[in-house]
Amino acid sequence: MGVRKRSEILRARIGTLRALLRWAAKDLPHRMEALDRQLTAIDAELHATRDDVGAVQSRLDRVVETVVESREGVVELRDSVHVTARRTALRRRPTRVLFLVHVIGAWDSYHALVQKMAAADDFEPIVASIPRRFPGSDGLGSEEDVHRGLSDRGVAHLRFSDGDPRDLLRLIKAIEPDVIFRQSQWDADIPDELGTERLGFARTCLVPYETMNIVVNVPNPRTSNTAVDSDYHRSAWLVFCTNVMMLDTAVRDGARAGAQFRVVGHPKADHLRAARPSWPVHTPEEAAGRPGRVVWSAHHSIAQGWTDFGAFHLMSEDMLAWAAQRSDVQFVFMPHPALLPFPGSDASPVSRSDFDAWMEKWAALPNTAVLSEADYGPALAASDVMVTDGLSMLVEYQLFDKPVIFFERDGHRPFNAIGEQVATGVHTVHTVDDARGLAEKFLAGEPDPLRPRQRDNVQRLFGSGDSTERILAALRREIALERGDAPAEPAVRHGRRSSGRQEPARTVRTRRPSALERKDEAPVRD
Repeated sequence: MGVRKRSEILRARIGTLRALLRWAAKDLPHRMEALDRQLTAIDAELHATRDDVGAVQSRLDRVVETVVESREGVVELRDSVHVTARRTALRRRPTRVLFLVHVIGAWDSYHALVQKMAAADDFEPIVASIPRRFPGSDGLGSEEDVHRGLSDRGVAHLRFSDGDPRDLLRLIKAIEPDVIFRQSQWDADIPDELGTERLGFARTCLVPYETMNIVVNVPNPRTSNTAVDSDYHRSAWLVFCTNVMMLDTAVRDGARAGAQFRVVGHPKADHLRAARPSWPVHTPEEAAGRPGRVVWSAHHSIAQGWTDFGAFHLMSEDMLAWAAQRSDVQFVFMPHPALLPFPGSDASPVSRSDFDAWMEKWAALPNTAVLSEADYGPALAASDVMVTDGLSMLVEYQLFDKPVIFFERDGHRPFNAIGEQVATGVHTVHTVDDARGLAEKFLAGEPDPLRPRQRDNVQRLFGSGDSTERILAALRREIALERGDAPAEPAVRHGRRSSGRQEPARTVRTRRPSALERKDEAPVRD
């Protein structure tokens, strides 16, 4: 193409462009005016929409405020009705007492008490199995396990499991209990309908599932010590504790200054002391001599942020190797009931699949067993040595006068004063190899140098038996006071010790039982 031709094409394009520019310049003001009108209309619509949203939000805020006020009013009304209901209770004879059971492994705290109530003329005990939920569980469940465990122990009971959870509370109210015992203070572990605030129509009581608290608990916004000052403790009619140190803790940390606490010892300790040895791993008939017996107790707190004692994830492979290498030693793995579902939780350092695979390997060994949701007293009585990461077993196994090896996980919650005393009776290690070395010395016959310390701990912390008799005596005394059948006690004042810690009322209701008094002391009223 020649230069002339290219120049003509270029001039034609320039002409077309000039024409377009003249057309745009002529029509642009009209277009801009139309666009401005549309933008103004859109802006006005946005303002109107914002006003509507603001009005709706204001209405919603008023609705929410009304709902909150209404709920607070309903709660206050319910609490008032509950107070009235409690005042009209305890009039019938015998006194009807309902026990709600969600963990069969903790039933030993109540079994003897229920038996003695059933044999008495002035109490009518009713036991009911209920579902539970532990972290990692898929909703409420395990009532079948509780039912089976109670049946195996010959305990007649009702089953509160099927249907709408709201039916549970209706059924309980139809039973009209005067007193309700729950197994723990933790509302999160049981159906919402059986939470603290819903049971206020009856007098609630507690025998703690653990014999005593040995650590400085993680505080929450409402309380510094959930071992003695949870919502359930605060609303309870009576809380039965093992020793004066626990009472002192309730006096110091409880919102009610321990007024509802009574020192009685602990039924679980009495049960463990009376346990007859029975070992769940059976020796082949052709084997010569009895193998050594190791109980390995594992706590559920393997995550971060609670007590942080649980060390299963740190111990499991080495314990499996130990059991596989020593066919002349038998091992019983005793997991806390809350450990079994916990690998299903996002907080668990062990996955569900890894935990299940480990359990299969453990069960496949000929010298191992698993004991969970069962009466573990006979196994402890038949064992030779305990390996544990805590918590309750650090205390309870000392009742058997046998070595306790404590696998201590770094960073756990500190021991409180009771825990520091308990720790004087255990051997602390930080590896399974160290635990194994100690255990095998004891299995070979080496005496435990901590045995005298353990005996002193048991006497100081548990006293003697007969805790259920003290519980019944305390209940009868309080019932008589409620009915006006007993003389009123003299008015007392709360004092303060030199430490500035508030003391409990000095009445016979919180007097140290004679069995818990040291022989060189005069009787103390707490």
